[in-house]
Amino acid sequence: MAFIQNKFLKYYIGYNDFFDEIEKISSIKNTSNLAFDILKYDDNKYEINVALAGISPEQVKINTINDFLILDVIQKPLSSNKDIIHKGIQNNSTKQLFRLEQNIQVDEAELKNGILKIKLYKKVLQKLLKKTIEIIEE
Repeated sequence: MAFIQNKFLKYYIGYNDFFDEIEKISSIKNTSNLAFDILKYDDNKYEINVALAGISPEQVKINTINDFLILDVIQKPLSSNKDIIHKGIQNNSTKQLFRLEQNIQVDEAELKNGILKIKLYKKVLQKLLKKTIEIIEE
């Protein structure tokens, strides 16, 4: 792991994959042309707002796999009976990935006035009970 060493990181055991993923993601250039905002309402409620002007709900697919939310926007066919003088509005199919914390789940999604609102919530994880480890003498 070539991650920048920090005096606090030495106390995080078993997080190697997490820190490796942060390093990998920070080096990837975003190829999606979607504009989005991520809002935090409180410690348990989040919302992702994605600008999808001219897109119908049938063109949008939202899936969660493991700890990823995958947003697929499917290209709509162009009307072939019109001459386009200038093409500035993108209508390419695109995919956007969001990495979610393990206990965050998608509540619902709504497409209204060109904005897709994906509501997320953090479910409460059960705290681990205290466990005393017995030392075995050989």
